[in-house]
Amino acid sequence: MHFPKKNNILKHLNMCGIFGYSGKSNAPEIIHEGLKRLEYRGYDSWGISIINGDKIETIKNIGHIPEKIEKELKATIGIGHTRWATHGGVTITNAHPHISSDKRFVIAQNGIVENYTSLKNSFFKKGYSFKTQVDTEVILKLIEDNLKKDNDIKDAFIKAFKKLEGRNTVILLDSKIKKIYAIRNGSPLILGVSKDDIYLASDPLAFNHLTKSIVEINNGELVEIGKGEFHIYDIYKEKEIKRKPKVEKLLNIDIDKGEYDHYMLKEIVQQQFTILKATSYSIKDLKPLIEKIKNSKNVYTIGAGTAGYAGDQVSYYLRKISKRNAISIKAYETESYVDIVGKDDVVIAFSQSGETADTLEAVETFKKNKAYICSVINMPGSTLSRVSDIFFMSNAGSEICVASTKVFTSQISFGYLLAKSLINEYSEAKMELSILSQNLETFFNEKTFNNIKKISKLLKNKEHFFILGKGQNYHIAQEGALKIKEISYKHFEGFAAGELKHGVIALIEKGTPVISIISDDTNYKDMISATYEVKARGALTIGVGDSKFSKEKSFNYFIPVAQCSELKAAANVIPFQLISYYLALELGNSIDKPRNLAKSVTVK
Repeated sequence: MHFPKKNNILKHLNMCGIFGYSGKSNAPEIIHEGLKRLEYRGYDSWGISIINGDKIETIKNIGHIPEKIEKELKATIGIGHTRWATHGGVTITNAHPHISSDKRFVIAQNGIVENYTSLKNSFFKKGYSFKTQVDTEVILKLIEDNLKKDNDIKDAFIKAFKKLEGRNTVILLDSKIKKIYAIRNGSPLILGVSKDDIYLASDPLAFNHLTKSIVEINNGELVEIGKGEFHIYDIYKEKEIKRKPKVEKLLNIDIDKGEYDHYMLKEIVQQQFTILKATSYSIKDLKPLIEKIKNSKNVYTIGAGTAGYAGDQVSYYLRKISKRNAISIKAYETESYVDIVGKDDVVIAFSQSGETADTLEAVETFKKNKAYICSVINMPGSTLSRVSDIFFMSNAGSEICVASTKVFTSQISFGYLLAKSLINEYSEAKMELSILSQNLETFFNEKTFNNIKKISKLLKNKEHFFILGKGQNYHIAQEGALKIKEISYKHFEGFAAGELKHGVIALIEKGTPVISIISDDTNYKDMISATYEVKARGALTIGVGDSKFSKEKSFNYFIPVAQCSELKAAANVIPFQLISYYLALELGNSIDKPRNLAKSVTVK
């Protein structure tokens, strides 16, 4: 549990990864490794610029970052960028960094210049020409134009940045004075500091293997790096800010695949440990949030994507277990709640990165309304953690695969612990979580994997799939469908079983795969009945759930889950993660870096 410092956040963030380095080691090697660690933020293109003597050398290309850079580069300072395309197509020309006309400096951006068109038109009138289709080039022109009047690169950069509309983080490498400058306004930026080296990145994951000592950078601040030193300036108050590095213990992150072929499989299997780490908080740690919830009118959970489904599940626990009025809303659909959520309410925001644009914007809105903000995140030093009144770490460790798995189960496990603690059943919840963890250890075996491999082969040539759930399993059906969509590129849909007769059943034809999630609870009869209904219409039926139902005749195939008495959602989602993995393998898809997706969705 942490109580963060107050801070403002801004809207309309964007993806891409930024990295900078100045020190005594070989910059190209460090930047290359840093970009590999940031590639989950975007892998449309990449680029590295370094200073060699008095000149800037740049290499860049489209697609994934290679394991090794073919061209040998030597330098002690440089910057890098990995791109998720917004303005302009995926071409080498559009890849960052972008160099000035006189070859003096290069820049890279994480953001969107909202007044790009008007700025570009103004430069056309001045006789400027443009080489790319990216909005970043107007920043380049602004700096160049300012340098005609003032030879101070830092001042020229600041003046240019102040003319930008939108949310932008921009990094600049200057060959004349051999320094790196970066300004943050919305998109994440953090410093890493060691004895002789300074690192600058969008995410501490980029340098956590080199240092655990960090300096947080806030909006409206400029960072100056050179010769192993850094300085921070407030660009609006025009003064230097003294901020000492702090050691972030949570940056002890393992990104080695180990014995696994893919990060995804490793992260799925790790859930036997991570659900316990996520719920390692004592009742004392939880008490401030518990008291706020008990004295609140409503509890709202918010998130987007997988984190949104985690919010759905936690709201279910708060209603079902704690008897609280808990409402789950998607971060991108908060407009109708703007005038409803206020000082008598608690908002619990879920995010893996803590940088999701829609979630941050929703939190900012509710915070202005005096709502109490709690966040559950997985990345230390994130913007969301800093703007929350209180935050909790998922403690899932690094999740490299774009498709989230272990963070989801960590977050819903935390929600379960919270819900049980609200009714004074903290110890019972801890016992249940421990049982699930132990049973997951035996669940991950050759028999389980072979069974799911077999089913995945059956699904390979199918195009449309449906997952049915009810009660505690409804949102698991939705998350399960999302997981398979992300990696297999197949059309999976998760439905409430009760919706079957209200249109969904019209989609069922001979051979249509329908997966039913069945738990030993009050809903099992309804789930069996729904399965028989689709089977009667020719569906290929697959059961996922408690092993006692494995012989049920309504199922053509069955996947038993790890046993637990009450916390079934965490166990039930894991087979869908494995189906997603093995189906993608069968199809020859990219597992850890699926097409068109990025890990941290920081663009609106």
